[in-house]
Amino acid sequence: MSDNSRLDPAKLFPEDLTSIDRDDLDILNSRNHRSRDVQYIRDGGVDAETEGQHHELREELDRRQLARGTFVSADNEDADNEAKEA
Repeated sequence: MSDNSRLDPAKLFPEDLTSIDRDDLDILNSRNHRSRDVQYIRDGGVDAETEGQHHELREELDRRQLARGTFVSADNEDADNEAKEA
């Protein structure tokens, strides 16, 4: 995996995620997930900074879903997926 596809926990992370457009937020989230995957594989765990960024991104994505009225909790999402598969 290229370093450009992952977030470096030592580099600056946006302080205000509310000002970032949805596409850029999705890109940040994807890069964070790639970083977490590599850290699990390489180190057996996730760097605290990377984990903190993950929570910030998730909170902002959840906030935006709630604002649009389309929020699906993880529990409901699992149930919806099971219903679609049945």
